Amino acid sequence: MARRIGCIEEFEFKVVGGNHNQGRLAVGILVSGLVIDVEDFIRPWEGHYDNLERYALWWESKNLIALSTAIRDWLTSRVALQLMKQGAMMTVLSTLVAALALPATLITASDLIDSKWAIAVDRSDKAGKLLAEVLLKGLQGNRPVTLIGFSLGARVIFKCLHCLADAKGDNAGLVERVVLLGAPVSIKDENWEEARKMVAGRFVNAYSTTDWTLGIIFRASLLSQGLAGIQPVDVPGIENVDVTEIIEGHYSYLWATKHILEQLELDYYYPYFRSTFSKPQEEKAL
Repeated sequence: MARRIGCIEEFEFKVVGGNHNQGRLAVGILVSGLVIDVEDFIRPWEGHYDNLERYALWWESKNLIALSTAIRDWLTSRVALQLMKQGAMMTVLSTLVAALALPATLITASDLIDSKWAIAVDRSDKAGKLLAEVLLKGLQGNRPVTLIGFSLGARVIFKCLHCLADAKGDNAGLVERVVLLGAPVSIKDENWEEARKMVAGRFVNAYSTTDWTLGIIFRASLLSQGLAGIQPVDVPGIENVDVTEIIEGHYSYLWATKHILEQLELDYYYPYFRSTFSKPQEEKAL
């Protein structure tokens, strides 16, 4: 219980790329939320070039790695493998979208990861509050900020936006752009309109309709209706981008994030992205 309600133990920013100390006007804060090892806080963001002074958020590595290990153990368990053979996993996505009951077998199977997921969700919400405090104090030098995150990193950003909305004063200009990738954020139970008001420019929700791993974990633990990581968010001003062609499973975000960002063309203020997302050429060759 102490671990469930404890304070954040790890929260710091790491430099990414070479656009530092060059008088850059904009700041990018990049948040990983699925971490197999500590390198995954930095690795998914390397090799993508833009006009931002970029920083990766390094947060709660012990809890995130424990969660990732539990997910992998579950995916290789006898029950999970049998469900995969039966094609039962895809029923998760239809039940999430239609707000139907999740099959009891899948809820039972997810017990292996439920406690670690609950801890990680709690810490991501607290990390979002800390990130909002960083922005409110102007530690980014009062420059426009772009926030990009995948998995629980996307949830950190979403909670940050809500904290900005709840804070005193007009904070709508602090965040210029937001990209959420595979966000474990409920559509029905969260105020997306308030989050959108905190973003001056583009607000992108990238989702994969085949990400049943996220669907099982999220629905079994929080029992929410609708999930941004696997379906569109019907809120004015939010760009919904279907990346199913790239993201075959939740772990795909670890190596596909750079490719998605390149196709989003974030430097354009207005929505601009290729009509059909495609896998990188090297993956096609494989």
